[in-house]
Amino acid sequence: MNESGYKVLMCSQTVLKKELGGSKPLIELAEELPALGWECTLLCPADLREQADIPGKARSNFADHLRCYLQRHAGEYDVVDYDHEYLPFPRHEFAPETLFVARSVLLVHHLETIAIPTGRRLKSRVGAILKVFARRRERARRVRNAHTTVLNADLGHVSNKDDEAELIRRGISPSKIAVLPFGISEARRRLFDAVSTVVPKQPMVAFVGTFDYRKGAAEFPRLVELISAANPDVRFRLMGTAGMFPTKEAVLAHFPESALSSLEVIPRYKPEELAGLLADCSVGVFPSHLEGFGFGVLEMLAASVPVVAYNSPGPPMMLARDFLVPRGDVAAMSERVSALLCSPARLQKARLQA
Repeated sequence: MNESGYKVLMCSQTVLKKELGGSKPLIELAEELPALGWECTLLCPADLREQADIPGKARSNFADHLRCYLQRHAGEYDVVDYDHEYLPFPRHEFAPETLFVARSVLLVHHLETIAIPTGRRLKSRVGAILKVFARRRERARRVRNAHTTVLNADLGHVSNKDDEAELIRRGISPSKIAVLPFGISEARRRLFDAVSTVVPKQPMVAFVGTFDYRKGAAEFPRLVELISAANPDVRFRLMGTAGMFPTKEAVLAHFPESALSSLEVIPRYKPEELAGLLADCSVGVFPSHLEGFGFGVLEMLAASVPVVAYNSPGPPMMLARDFLVPRGDVAAMSERVSALLCSPARLQKARLQA
């Protein structure tokens, strides 16, 4: 170890913004680790003069540019941390004394066994059919690159046990895998701790995350319908939805007109605003088919909001069995949520546990 502590290079394949799930853990770690004597440097595509605004080229170019950069500079660091898709090259090309860590925020290997729903509209269904073979080829390429990257790394970092099991199933040695869940920084934790555990008077169901098909966009209208049928006064607050559907209007277009009066959509928010937005929420839902961890779940729990989620990679690291339902089982999720909303005593206990 250097006299000044470990020197760490964290490589992000996306723009460095806390609003983005891929770079959020890196930024917050880089902010926290210096207090422990670590020296952290963040690297993103712009630092490599990457054409990040050309999606088709960004994925391959970033890997090639990162390779060249690390061949020249990896020896300047004790640890190099990078996404598990973007360094599918022989380990001997890089500084042998540096620890190379392949990090997974969303393990792409799961895409071969976990089917992500498509949109219910005719246009989405036709598009899925027409693009099925191209998407299969792209998925196979991503999985191949990811597996090669992990094989050549000194250590694989995943944030849940399902990821670990999947890598072991594919031949990665357990001794080469570190399961390290993410967390909330001390500064943000204080904001969440200030939220009351008392049950809000107005029943409000929360969701924190982008609104897309991986995170349950196809199931959400039915989920809202079933919960509303059992709880006529309930409202819904969807936060951080911007992504596949960037605007409030684009999200609301998925729901029938009868549901719109009960829906509040907040496409974007500042990280320090989230605790306040969750302060009057009663219960959270997280119908995601696949996560690396699920920051939305963690943040809702931190604000005393109990969460019901699919039993898919990610949320089981944080949730007890009673708060997990089979993937895609909208009826079971709505029943769990409604049971909490209909029992103030049970909801109060769940908020304290959260």
